[in-house]
Parts: sequence; structure tokens; C-alpha cells
Amino acid sequence: MKPNAIVLAIFLTFSVSGLNAQEADERVADLINKSDWFALEEEYPRLRDNIRLAALKRFADALICTHFNQPEKALMLIDSLLVYHQKELGFYNIGNMVLLKSAILGKQGLYAQSADVMNDFLHQISASFPKEDFPDHLFTARLYDEIRNEQPPEIIRPDADTEIPASIEKVGKDGAMIFVPVTIHGKEHRFIFDTGANSTFVSERFAHEIGLRIVRESVPVAGIETGMGKIGTTDSIVIGDIIFKHPLIVVSMPNRTVDTLFQLDAVLGLDFIKRTGETRIYPGEGKMVFPKNRTPLPKTGRNLFLSGNGQLYLKAFSGKERLIFHFDTGNTTGNLFDTYYRKHKEEIDGCGIKDTVRVGGFGGIRYLNGFRLSRVSLTTGCMTVDLNNIPVSVDKFSDVQQNEDGALGMDFIGLFEKVIINFDEMFVEVE
Repeated sequence: MKPNAIVLAIFLTFSVSGLNAQEADERVADLINKSDWFALEEEYPRLRDNIRLAALKRFADALICTHFNQPEKALMLIDSLLVYHQKELGFYNIGNMVLLKSAILGKQGLYAQSADVMNDFLHQISASFPKEDFPDHLFTARLYDEIRNEQPPEIIRPDADTEIPASIEKVGKDGAMIFVPVTIHGKEHRFIFDTGANSTFVSERFAHEIGLRIVRESVPVAGIETGMGKIGTTDSIVIGDIIFKHPLIVVSMPNRTVDTLFQLDAVLGLDFIKRTGETRIYPGEGKMVFPKNRTPLPKTGRNLFLSGNGQLYLKAFSGKERLIFHFDTGNTTGNLFDTYYRKHKEEIDGCGIKDTVRVGGFGGIRYLNGFRLSRVSLTTGCMTVDLNNIPVSVDKFSDVQQNEDGALGMDFIGLFEKVIINFDEMFVEVE
């Protein structure tokens, strides 16, 4: 897990108590309150026509579009909620909808619009509440105000497939990372390809080397620990024959432990990866393709969603049990979290081998009490594989950890001949 800047966790609660809601309303509201986005996306089509509350229906539509990467539709639905359903939403949800709208605009590079939306909200509530009572809103307003005149990020690509070399290299004792070539100012550099980073980021030393222009001197960065970084930009970076113009790049402050152990210097994150629409990784062939024509949604449906703070999560099954994993190609290995341990405590205590689990990322290295399991079978789409000798942590390792069951990293990617990551339809397909 690598630094994730501009962390905006959206917590939304929709109450239907006292409204004589039907079963469909109650089920949808319950899934929203639990943040069970996969279940909501799966069940919603059969529930939608039976929902009585128009506000709840638009609310669910907006959240599905947000978490399954349909930002334009999400913005339209949020605007509709804010215009026609303020009374049903209530003040708490209005504030979160405004924050969500501002975050989506910011991610699209519409920085001035994002700042204006947030400043307008803070101005409207200033007569009743001090701005300091809304730290996420205040942070967002100040951030996008500072960069309001920056050019928005943009992908320029040829009308053809783009193929680049992708080198999977051993890192540390039993891990691996995937490196891709990125050209800046005519010079080629090695970047880690990292679906676990919601922004492209570089070390402070590398930022100086490439002449990165700093546009914000302080921004919170979350990983194993939460710290501070900077935000910079450059005219463009080039990946194969794809030009990524005006990227916002997080500058991570030096961390001797992590930099030495994991060779962190430059990471290509989701800000670029999502904009390409689809990535195909061929581990055995040492290549990566960004195709012109995207893969259609498989019959097994969507199995990816984006969290409120921009992290990517994969749905998989162990037998009939549905599991949620942080899908993180920047993770040298994979592991199961304390969430999984609590659900299988008796079994793991009986057959697991006690071991220390090491996790690393922004903020350092953390060693946790845990176990190792000899084998866990996992089904993704139509394919089942065995994860061997997988660590299970007993303790929570990070504040950014949510309710996922674990993380899948490069040890998972390396099991397949081909891995498709599609952001148009939000799925991973493996062969």
C-alpha cells in the first residue's frame, strides 16, 4: 500500500424509520448504511422499481455510480438530490453529498468548480456553524482553491493499442514489484505500477531530479501511517505512446526504512491507470497493454469498486464465502487481515502456524502478530487458484484499512498468464 493523498472518506446514512418503508426501501437503506457496495450493485436492479422513496432511489443510484466509476452520472444524480430532495436527505447527508460532488469534480481536474461548490456550502452554513466543525469540507475548499488555475489532467493516446514492457522483479525476501518505463523530459525512468495508490507519486529526491513544480506545500498522505507530503505537477509524462498531461503528483517525504527495503522512488497510480480505461498485464511475457478496444463485461459481472478515498477493492470467493480484497499491485505480496481472522478464528487458531506478519508502505514497516495458512482457495470470475503460505494478521495494521478481508498483491498477479483490469465496467478478469 502506497501513499494516498486527498483522503475524503464519505460516510452516508439514510434513515427510513417512521416512513412506513416497504421491504425494498429497507433493504437498500441497510446496504447503504453498511457500505456493502457489491451487494447493493447486485441486488439493486430487482429492487429499484419497488422503492417507494424517490430520494432513496436517486441516493442509491448516485452511490452506485460513484463506487463503480461513473462520475458524470454521479454528478447529475447528486445535483438532482440537492435540488429536489434536501428535506428528505437532511443536513448531514446534504453536507456529504456536497463533499462527494466536490471530490468528484476535483478528481476530474475541475479544480475551480470543486472549490466554488465547497466554498458556497461553507458560506451558507457559516451563520449557524463554524467552518472548523467541517474539517474535510474546509480542507477540500482550501486545496482546490490553491490549485484552481492549474490545467486539468488529460490522456492523449493513439488510435491503437499501446504496449509497454513490464518487469516483475523480486523485492525483499519473498515479494515482487512490477516496474514500467515512464519518460519525463526525454529521459526514461522506472515507475512501480500500483493500483493501490490513488495518485501518482514520487520521492522528494526524484521530484528535484525531474524539476517537479510544487503547487501545494502540504497535503495529508495516508498509508501504514498518516503523514504529510506535497503536490507537484509537470507538463507531461509519457507511458509508451500515451501522454499523460498535467498530472498532479504527490511528493512523499523521505522514509529511510521503506525506501531502502522497497526501493520506492516513483509510482504510477490510479490517476493514470483509470484514465486509460483498461490494462492487460501479461506476467510471463513481461509486457502490459492498454488496448484501444476494451474487453466487454464478463457474464460473472462487476467485481471491482472504488472506495470513498479512492482505493480499489476486488470481490472474490472462497468456496461460497464472499471476500473483499484491497486490489494492490504495489503490494509485494498479499495477506489476510484481522477481519478475516475474526470470522475464522477457531479454524486458524487450530491449523495456522504462528508467525509475524510484516506490512509496509508510507510511514514505515509494521510487524503484527499473526499466522500463516498453508492454502486458501480463491475464485475470481470463473477461475479458481490456490494462495499458498498466506499470512493472516491478528491486529489491524492501518487507519485506512476498512472492512476488507485482505489484500491481493503481486503474488496473486503472478499466478496468471493474463490479468485484465477494466475501469469502464469495473472488473478484473484472469486467465
